[in-house]
Amino acid sequence: MSFSRTSVLAALLSACGFVDSDAPPTNKTKPTSVGPPTAMQDNPQLRENVESLRRELESIAGRDMYIVIDRHRNRLTVRSPDSVVVEATCATGSGKILLGAKRRQAWHFKTPRRVFSVQKKVKNPIWKKPVWAFVEKNEEAPVLPWMFNRLDGTTLGDFALELQDSYAIHGTLYPNLLGRSITHGCVRLDADDLTTAYRHAEIGTQVYVF
Repeated sequence: MSFSRTSVLAALLSACGFVDSDAPPTNKTKPTSVGPPTAMQDNPQLRENVESLRRELESIAGRDMYIVIDRHRNRLTVRSPDSVVVEATCATGSGKILLGAKRRQAWHFKTPRRVFSVQKKVKNPIWKKPVWAFVEKNEEAPVLPWMFNRLDGTTLGDFALELQDSYAIHGTLYPNLLGRSITHGCVRLDADDLTTAYRHAEIGTQVYVF
C-alpha cells in the first residue's frame, strides 16, 4: 500500500499533536487575546517531536520543490529534494482573537498547523479587505465586496502565493516586524525572499506548516 506525502505528513502532525480542530472559535463575553505558543520553550518532548517532524519532512519530500513554515521560529524554507533554496525570516499569525459588535462575530488570527498547497500565483495582488480589517480600526465595513475602499493594491507586496481558505504567502509593508507572530494568519516575507519563493513555487507546491 502506498501513501501520498500529504497523508503521511498529516498522520505525523496528528501523532505529534500538531493538528488544529476544525471547529470555529467560540465567542467570548469580553475582548481577549491569545499570545503566540510558548510550549516549545517549556516542553522538551515537544521540541523532540518538532525535530522528528523536520526529519520526516526531509525523508518524504520526494522529487518536488516544497515549502516548510516553522511558526515557532518564524522561519520559511523553500527546499528542493537535495538542497535549501532559501531560508527566510517570516511573520506568522498572532493568535489573537478579535470580537465584533455583532453576535457570534469573532476572528482568530492564527496560522493553522496543516498541509497546504499553492492554489494560485499572483503578480501585483490586490487585497480585498475582509470585514475584520474594518472592525479592527473601528470603521464601518462596506456593504458590497467590490467597493473601492475594500481594495488595497499595496499591502500584499509584488507577489502572493495563494493557499486554501484565504491564507497566503505575501509581502509586507513592515519588514522590521518579520520574525514575530503578528499577522492576521497569512505568512509575510520581505521583498527579496518573496520573489525567490514565488519564482520557485508552482501550482500544487506543498506547504507544510507546523
